[in-house]
Amino acid sequence: MPFYSEHQVRSPLSDFIKKLWTLDNSGSKLETGERAVLPNGCFTIAFISGNGILVKTRLTDTLLTPGVYFVGQLTGAISVNLLPYTKAIMVQLFAWTPVHFSTAPMAMYTDRVLPLTDPIINVDILNNPAIALAVHQAFAACFRHNKNTFLIQQACLLLAGAGGALTVGELATTLGYSERLLQKKFKQHVGLSPKTFAIILRLRNAVDDIAYPRQAHILLSSLALENNFYDQAHFINTFQSIVGVSPAKFDKTAYLLAFKK
Repeated sequence: MPFYSEHQVRSPLSDFIKKLWTLDNSGSKLETGERAVLPNGCFTIAFISGNGILVKTRLTDTLLTPGVYFVGQLTGAISVNLLPYTKAIMVQLFAWTPVHFSTAPMAMYTDRVLPLTDPIINVDILNNPAIALAVHQAFAACFRHNKNTFLIQQACLLLAGAGGALTVGELATTLGYSERLLQKKFKQHVGLSPKTFAIILRLRNAVDDIAYPRQAHILLSSLALENNFYDQAHFINTFQSIVGVSPAKFDKTAYLLAFKK
């Protein structure tokens, strides 16, 4: 089995869970070495078995022992290093998903990885070959709909659809909210401001353009323009602050990136 693999989720949970991905070092007596994970505008629930994972974030270095963890929104790259005989299954949640089953302020989880003991998702899927089915059974009854769930989902979808190019004012007008109220609700339920969320979306689009180029030579000025950055300098500074290296030094083999066709 490859170290990194992805599993699709079927409807209706595909409205809430973007995908499942696994990191499998269960058959090796060696560590995997550090690989970086970039912010993607999503939350993650991690199921870990074996000896654990060494995780380095902007806030702390942590050994994640076997168990279930909630990973909040990231604002910068983190590194993961799987210890020998370790496997992790990641349930990647859309940004609007937590508002469906939690009223907790999501900002308290930003850039943090915390143990999760909620019995709703305390399910053994690590050794279940039917991973997607096990996730369906665990999550199917968790989701609710109300005014806030609709607002956050629509806001995220509008920002994603525009490639992160909408201003907060434009977003608020489209949704029929004041900028102040929209920003308050968005930060409460997503853990990031709409502006920061939009920057991460634009940055990830630019990373994909670099990692999977559509042409042989890419100009940074073109990348900046195509991904709605003010100019080349703004793009380079944003890239450096989030990814940790400049666009010119980006090496996709050092990162765990989604498969692209």
